[in-house]
Amino acid sequence: MKNFTLLLKLSLIAAFFVSCSGDELTNADLYQEEVPQKIADYVGSDSNYTIFNDAILGSEIQDWLAHQENITLFAPTNVAFENYLSQNGMTSINQIPQDELAQLLKNHVIQSEILISDLNTVEELFVETMAQTSFESSSHVMSIISNHDGLKINGVPVITPDMLFVNGVVHSVDQIVELSTARTFINECLEFSSFKSLIEASADASTAFTTLESKFQSGLSQELTVFVPDNAAVDTFLAGLNAGDTNNNIAQSINFAISTQLSFQENYEVSELSDGLVISTLGSDVSTSMNSQSDITFSTGPFSEVVKFRSQDFTSIQTSNGILLLTDKVLF
Repeated sequence: MKNFTLLLKLSLIAAFFVSCSGDELTNADLYQEEVPQKIADYVGSDSNYTIFNDAILGSEIQDWLAHQENITLFAPTNVAFENYLSQNGMTSINQIPQDELAQLLKNHVIQSEILISDLNTVEELFVETMAQTSFESSSHVMSIISNHDGLKINGVPVITPDMLFVNGVVHSVDQIVELSTARTFINECLEFSSFKSLIEASADASTAFTTLESKFQSGLSQELTVFVPDNAAVDTFLAGLNAGDTNNNIAQSINFAISTQLSFQENYEVSELSDGLVISTLGSDVSTSMNSQSDITFSTGPFSEVVKFRSQDFTSIQTSNGILLLTDKVLF
């Protein structure tokens, strides 16, 4: 009986090794890790992004998502594209002009990783996208990412944030992130909220802005330069208005001041500003001065206040229809 039991055990052991001999497990099999996924692979395999994937096939964006590292993609869902097409009287992405589609797609890509945690200490980030302006191919359009009312880019809410991949991060959006305009930043940036209120209080300035953006989108007008004071500068300006003035005089002063912040002459990048340059605005000519340290100041006349950049480290914001020059005072 003992011999039979021993024989049975040996037979079972032999059968086990025979059954495994054609399919042996190695340490590599037991501890194999999943290959990290790249952003391009994720977009190509997820059914929520089929329209976006079709749009980028064969484009430089597809190459970026596959090979560039440390990038951020705000990935538009099928719903985002369907709504965008419907709002613009289209039924297919093939109806979007090729150059326009290329810039629209580039506007969803940023060449650095941005996570929600990056906005723990600041409520807003100004970031450069891969999209370029129509009037200067070397100038990239910027976007504003905010987290004071949920994570948003140019006012578009993020529905699924911080999806991490081997070459970057993806935030899902169910609206198309259109290229920013001057109004995008003025509307969305908390530091410009007082300036926004001034524009809305100035009928002429508000109408001029609306008309300009409409014409620019139709290719009928030039780009613009906007001198943008922060909230503290606007508060100082308002406090300085003569309290004895009539409401009508105060309104006229505000109207003139806001008009002086707007130039439809051209997109003046900081590198193009020079000593003696005169910028024509809707209100008054603005003269540019530069000292021996290359510090730039602005004024509207010999007796006006000298206006400087709010910060020499961050002087401007480039948008699709013009540039915002960030100043420490209201030009007046």
